[in-house]
Amino acid sequence: MYREIQMQKILNNNYLLGVFFFIICIYVWMVYLTLINPYSSEYTQIIQILWIPLQIFYMMVVWSMVRCIISDPGKVPIYWGVLLDDQEQKKRRYCLICHIFKPERCHHCSTCQRCVLNMDHHCPWIGNCVGYQNRKFFILFLLYINLSVLFSIVITAFRVYPIIMDLIFVDWRLLIEDFNVIPTLLLAIIILVFGGVIFNFFLFHLDLVSTNKTTIDTLEVRRNGNSSQTTLNGYDIGIKENWLQVMGTNPWLWPFPMFGESGRPKGDGVRWERNQNQLTMTEQNVTHRTQTNQNQRSEMTQPQQRV
Repeated sequence: MYREIQMQKILNNNYLLGVFFFIICIYVWMVYLTLINPYSSEYTQIIQILWIPLQIFYMMVVWSMVRCIISDPGKVPIYWGVLLDDQEQKKRRYCLICHIFKPERCHHCSTCQRCVLNMDHHCPWIGNCVGYQNRKFFILFLLYINLSVLFSIVITAFRVYPIIMDLIFVDWRLLIEDFNVIPTLLLAIIILVFGGVIFNFFLFHLDLVSTNKTTIDTLEVRRNGNSSQTTLNGYDIGIKENWLQVMGTNPWLWPFPMFGESGRPKGDGVRWERNQNQLTMTEQNVTHRTQTNQNQRSEMTQPQQRV
């Protein structure tokens, strides 16, 4: 049912169709200018060898993207929070739109009109939320895009180098006379710019996974003014455990956008292990900041002594 709804969204999502169109155009452009009709026949054997892993990475990009689109990011279990004891009831949050209790780290997406477990963000480029159950697919999507960009840069560099040499040492008018020169240079520029942007985005999400944070967590930190107590993350239980909560417990399945019975993410997306050291430091910082604010207010309320 969820996949049928997503397929309907795909046909009405211009961002998503634009991503598919961009991937196809770059792929066809690369094939034509580096294999079918290159400017020069130099380095052809090296380029053909490099195209083998690039083809694999392209397929992994499409596979990961499809899984991001059609996978449920994580829904709240039915009747969760109804039969909790008094101590846990204090942690519950009620969604007035979905009319359900939200576990910790669960947020309501106004675009998808639903609550998502461990919601990272809503990505318009995949037409879906990134949450507990599909965050691995999103990370792999970014990984294989970066690997594809890396190999594309190397391949286009082998095609751009003869062009630059001929423009400098032979005749600069080749820029106008040869119809392959401008498209090849333009392709290289597009790949470089896109690669720089997507690489920084990938590093950002790697940092989030390694520290067990989400994009929403970082936005809340900025909203709170980057105070010391908000920068401490109580969910950070170590890089290994953080990684298992996203990528799954089976290392052999990490490179593939799938989980299987043996590779599901560690935990259930509802209850989260806490780092007690971080929580203690947070409480100490909150207490210290509260005392500091009280001292400042008391100093301001004291009457100034006359000279």
